[in-house]
Amino acid sequence: MAILGLGYAGFGSDALDDWRQFGTGLVGLQAIERGNALLAFRMDDRKQRIVIDRAQGEGTRFFGWEVADATDLDALAARLERAGVAVTSEPQALADSRRVRGLISFSDPAGNRLEAFHGAEID
Repeated sequence: MAILGLGYAGFGSDALDDWRQFGTGLVGLQAIERGNALLAFRMDDRKQRIVIDRAQGEGTRFFGWEVADATDLDALAARLERAGVAVTSEPQALADSRRVRGLISFSDPAGNRLEAFHGAEID
């Protein structure tokens, strides 16, 4: 079981227009409109890499770490639990909104929300 890399990051903000301008105008990302409350960006063949969610509190953030498959995701969850870290198996609805097949969440020592996933959707 190995973490392959950072797959996505998300932030809470009411300033979707500012994020859109920053992402497309300064960084060169492709904006993916997802209604009034959500803006996603992509930079490669993945459906999304950065998510800005108006429904989350300002500054709230989450980071998604990728593993190879469901077996590795289960192994990571078990390893974290053995280390005393509370792990939540997230519902399919959240995995769908993150554009992945399977998803767990946990917190780092500073309280940041971390997610681990497998099966990122390709566009």
